[in-house]
Amino acid sequence: MDYQPDNPQGGPGGGYNPYNNNPYNNNPYNGNNPYNPYGTPLQPGPFKPRGDNMATASLILGVITLASLLLLRLSMPFLLGGVGIILAILSRGGARKMIGKAKAGMTCCIIGLVLDVTFCVFAVWLVFSLPKLSPDLTEEVNKMCEEQYGVSYYEMMEEIYDMWDFDEVE
Repeated sequence: MDYQPDNPQGGPGGGYNPYNNNPYNNNPYNGNNPYNPYGTPLQPGPFKPRGDNMATASLILGVITLASLLLLRLSMPFLLGGVGIILAILSRGGARKMIGKAKAGMTCCIIGLVLDVTFCVFAVWLVFSLPKLSPDLTEEVNKMCEEQYGVSYYEMMEEIYDMWDFDEVE
């Protein structure tokens, strides 16, 4: 029965409701919800572990770190991977174990950092050993350097060797 004023059914108190207990209100906390017609208490939402948002951010940064390797960006994996590892560690909080998202994020970040360091070491090795590996490719690189920078590849390498006191370029 509706106990609101001007009730045509003539509820108790002549339509006066001193306790304001309308059984048809939309308050989700009292069990009288139209989506919960039998008055059973609503169940609490799913439990989110502490640090879940930081673990999600770590996972996203790990995926971006791996994707930036495909785009051959050298500085982004260092920055994003480092931040992702820190977030994965911080998401643990006082718990003994990391949640799955944090482990996946840390794994992606570490893989991205290792691949980026490997790529950088390979690139530096390739620059210094290019004349020995492929003289034809060295000539192509020499022409491109002269067109782009106005300095030949051999001149750039001589300056680098002079800076580090290496032997002359053969």
